[in-house]
Amino acid sequence: MRNLLIALTGFLVGSGLIAGLLFALPHTSTANVKQATPQAATPQIKSMSSGKMAPASLATRKLTISHVQRGCHVWSDGKPMGAMMRLHLKQGQKLTILDQDVDAHQMIELAGPMHLQMGAPMMMNHGTTLAFMKKGVYRLGTKTVEMAGGAMEVKTSGPDNHLRLVVTVA
Repeated sequence: MRNLLIALTGFLVGSGLIAGLLFALPHTSTANVKQATPQAATPQIKSMSSGKMAPASLATRKLTISHVQRGCHVWSDGKPMGAMMRLHLKQGQKLTILDQDVDAHQMIELAGPMHLQMGAPMMMNHGTTLAFMKKGVYRLGTKTVEMAGGAMEVKTSGPDNHLRLVVTVA
């Protein structure tokens, strides 16, 4: 029992340090981030990929899927955490989601004005970036996915949270 407590404490402290470093260090590489774009290219997407700098008002927002003991996983934007998150973005703005949970998560689109490509499931320390090119309300969620090699067994209490995200693009 003592060894389990020591291992769990080490895991939580290590995860916290990794998460802190990821947010503290500047991001210069996108090797682990997959770009999600709509099925049909629009002129707005082409202009954003032509090398022009996006205005500061269109800065990429960041969300993290974090591991917690009660409910297994929650959304976090550096502020209070929860299984349900609401965001307001501007048209053309991007959202980067990083998985810091022990489970692999697949982003799913429940409703929205355009189809987003969600990419492959995100394993721990991997993420995806979604571009919101049309105005409207996007209802997103995640589902946990069994990956080869399996996830680490970590004790949690209560049922697992169903992560839901409502993104309003105006």
